[in-house]
Amino acid sequence: MKRLLSITVCAALFVFSGAALFAQTYAAVPLEHPVYQIITQAELRGLCRAMPKVKPYSEKTVINAINEIIAASDASDTPLLSKTERDILFDTLERFKRKPGKDGLRGGYYYEGKGKLRTTADLTFKADIFASGGIYNNKDDDQWGFTFLPTVSVRGDFGTQLSYDFNLFGNVSRAVLKQNPGKPYNIGKWWFTKTEDGSADRTINTYANKAFFPFSYRKTWDGSVYKIGDLTASGLEGWCDEGAGGFGINLEIAASAFDDKIFIRFGRLSREWAGMDKGASLVFGGAAHPFLALEAEISPFSWFSLSTLTGILEFPNSKYIVGNIYNSKKDHGDYDNAAFFQNAYSIAMLEFDFKHIHIDFGTTAVWPKRFELGYFFPLTDKVFYQNNIGDLDNIALFGNISYTYPKIGTVWASLFLDEFNGFSRVTGLLGDFIHATRNMYATQVGMKASIPFLPFTTISCRYTKIEPFCYTHTAINKAPWYSHYITEAYMSAGENLGYYLPPNSDELYIRVESSPLTALTAHLEYQFIRHGAEHGGQAVRGSSIYSELDPEGRDAMRKYFLHDGAYQWFHIVKIGGEYSLRKFKVPLTIYGDVGFVYSYFTVIDGTPNNNEKRDYHIADTSEYPTEFGAIVSGGVKLYF
Repeated sequence: MKRLLSITVCAALFVFSGAALFAQTYAAVPLEHPVYQIITQAELRGLCRAMPKVKPYSEKTVINAINEIIAASDASDTPLLSKTERDILFDTLERFKRKPGKDGLRGGYYYEGKGKLRTTADLTFKADIFASGGIYNNKDDDQWGFTFLPTVSVRGDFGTQLSYDFNLFGNVSRAVLKQNPGKPYNIGKWWFTKTEDGSADRTINTYANKAFFPFSYRKTWDGSVYKIGDLTASGLEGWCDEGAGGFGINLEIAASAFDDKIFIRFGRLSREWAGMDKGASLVFGGAAHPFLALEAEISPFSWFSLSTLTGILEFPNSKYIVGNIYNSKKDHGDYDNAAFFQNAYSIAMLEFDFKHIHIDFGTTAVWPKRFELGYFFPLTDKVFYQNNIGDLDNIALFGNISYTYPKIGTVWASLFLDEFNGFSRVTGLLGDFIHATRNMYATQVGMKASIPFLPFTTISCRYTKIEPFCYTHTAINKAPWYSHYITEAYMSAGENLGYYLPPNSDELYIRVESSPLTALTAHLEYQFIRHGAEHGGQAVRGSSIYSELDPEGRDAMRKYFLHDGAYQWFHIVKIGGEYSLRKFKVPLTIYGDVGFVYSYFTVIDGTPNNNEKRDYHIADTSEYPTEFGAIVSGGVKLYF
């Protein structure tokens, strides 16, 4: 009781003393900020309360968490933080401080009004320059790419409960795509039109991005992309394969009420929900492209919260891949591709935090944009609701459970249930569940432990399995308010909203992360990934986010991971870090990775996608080659 009182008093003193130095804004701290690693480490060690699994956090939440960590250490009879860790914490707090006038280390100008209504404005400039290149045993695969992102932002407060953040950014990028050899990928039939007989295939081209680590590249532009070599090109159809530019806006308005028990945010920014580790969410990952949404979090008790979000998903900008696969001129005339991606997204999640146990669960919905009250209302179960209105939309269930032993670590299990067709008496309980193609789900188990005697050091290990067709959805023909086909894949801007791997994949991921110096963070990473081929004569159905499970015969289809076609196997090792020059009064942060990629394909002895299990062996052909490469990536952040 005495220790608890000391922690409370210390925390209150920190918050009170910092009120004059910190803006206490409710605007978000970006997901890539190193403070999230610090808070995660503190949670493992019992230095702060269990934090919500809805990110990003507001600045006020982050500052309060850091102060809580410091207060807990100060209240202990024995030091809970090393000198390096205390330096890191105070340096992190220093980054959030704002002083009136110009600040060269932040590249900004801060204004605070003198009236009764507290108004602040923080004008800043920042830039991120990133480049990556790969060298392979096959010289034809050697590639390089880059991204330049300058940003001007204005953020601040209106009064004590309302904050805003406006970011205008430019983008110049180059990411060369090499088309995979062999046959294009079959994503389904023209079954959804009145006049098509369902016999014609729809195919897409598939590409490899060799300049970056596998499955790591994410588009940094929004909407239009203007090719440097051809400014007359249609911006909604292109890719920055030979260099392109563009611009975009990320923004938010955030408010809090009732002593922060209610938090509301309306904005366009990167988010991560229900992630048990950084980048590990099966539901709403940090790699997902930002989109405009209204969200709210209600926390009436310290152990319970309800979070909800509804927003508008964005056009995939991928005609270079999909062409006119959604456009049947026989039925509806010549619609623009954008017409087929007019979707909204809703998610609701309940969180329960007890002494050592965390539980969360919820539902998601991808639905054609229309006035649908049930998806806006957070207490409505989306599965039951969409059944009530006619089973139109892409609905999913998810849940996470974790156990944390303070000072040691945490273990967790996660489930994303996209579609479930039940069990069969004929095939047996587990046999039908595992092999039935209509059982589309993603699972994950993992652990994260604190490594003592090293500053803010953790080791994490997780295994993730994404089943075929997971995150995809059967086509919707003429949804309410629409006279044409609507695709409802679980994606925005052509990228998965959930895990960063495509369907029909699994991964073993191990990462060690440390902060050996105040200005330095470092990591060592290993990935073992297997993914169904999206090209060639043994391409495996359900291996692309664009795949669609045709309604004809789908209940009889079976999946056999690794045994039903060609699969690519990856071994990826990388080491990297980030170093800040702030202590030298230089507003630069240098970061990078160097690593190696070894990949090969296995193929089966027989016909692929034949609803049967076949033996497989390693292939090394022009269609499915074995490859070894070294990848170097790095960048410089200015005023971050």
